[in-house]
Amino acid sequence: MSILGIEEAVFGVTDRQKAVRFLDDFGLKRTRSGKFGANYNCVDGTVVKIRDYENSRLPKAIGPKSNIREVIWGVERKSDIKNIADELCRDRSVEYCKDGSIRTVDDMGLGIGFKLSIRKKIKVSETEFNYPGKAVRKDNPATFYERAIPQCISHIVFGVPDIQIVEKFYCGRLGFRVTDRYPNRGVFMRSAPNGNHHNLFVLNIDSRKPKFDHLAFKVNDIHEVIGGGQFLTKKGWKTRVGPGRHYISSACFWYFVSPLGGALEYCADEDIMTEKWKPRSFNVGPEIFSEWTFNADSTFRAPTASSKSKR
Repeated sequence: MSILGIEEAVFGVTDRQKAVRFLDDFGLKRTRSGKFGANYNCVDGTVVKIRDYENSRLPKAIGPKSNIREVIWGVERKSDIKNIADELCRDRSVEYCKDGSIRTVDDMGLGIGFKLSIRKKIKVSETEFNYPGKAVRKDNPATFYERAIPQCISHIVFGVPDIQIVEKFYCGRLGFRVTDRYPNRGVFMRSAPNGNHHNLFVLNIDSRKPKFDHLAFKVNDIHEVIGGGQFLTKKGWKTRVGPGRHYISSACFWYFVSPLGGALEYCADEDIMTEKWKPRSFNVGPEIFSEWTFNADSTFRAPTASSKSKR
């Protein structure tokens, strides 16, 4: 199986007008809108869809409020879809759609799907930095961003009752790789041997049901993270935490409370792993969540602080 990453994220929202305004300000490109809802694209073609919470066509909600309803993963080949369907239909219903995709439910109870990826190759200009004793950028002031334009979907995060169940499903059934972990507390997983530090992160929480935490989007560099965050702040949107830099994935970040549910994150300069990578283990603590950060309240300074160890 060759799962490239998140192709689509589908949300059910209670206030569509507010959700549309937020995504417009966030920098995603609105490509469709109407009575059904709205679709937004990143530069590479990955998609965020918003629909009314009560839409009967959406998979069952994992929470009572605006929330993620379905995650569609992009695959490299049509044969990957068949292989995934053959694996999953052994113990659950799999829907075969007219567009060639498949839909089912994972072991969290979350609606998931798989489709042939149509994402485009991203063309970006490399950010140049000057170092002591080495001038790279000469007669060329650094770029300042008035706002951010997300390039692609990076990863999604959930709090879950039992991380072992989720890890067993995604790694054991779908071929995800563990990148790093908080032993018995949380696990970072990537969908392919070579790629993002993580496409999916789950951590144990004291709840019988999973809880959507956030969806992250890559931007060009830390300057764009700052520019995007400042723009959203001027528009009146509330920071959840940031700006800052994660210790484990190295990514710069800024999270905003989202009317879609949970938070949406700008991130940049995330570690890229290969099949040679050996997973690390970290003890839970605020210094592990971030190397540095601003605007972090006590509940989010380290998301694992409220997680529960499963022994």
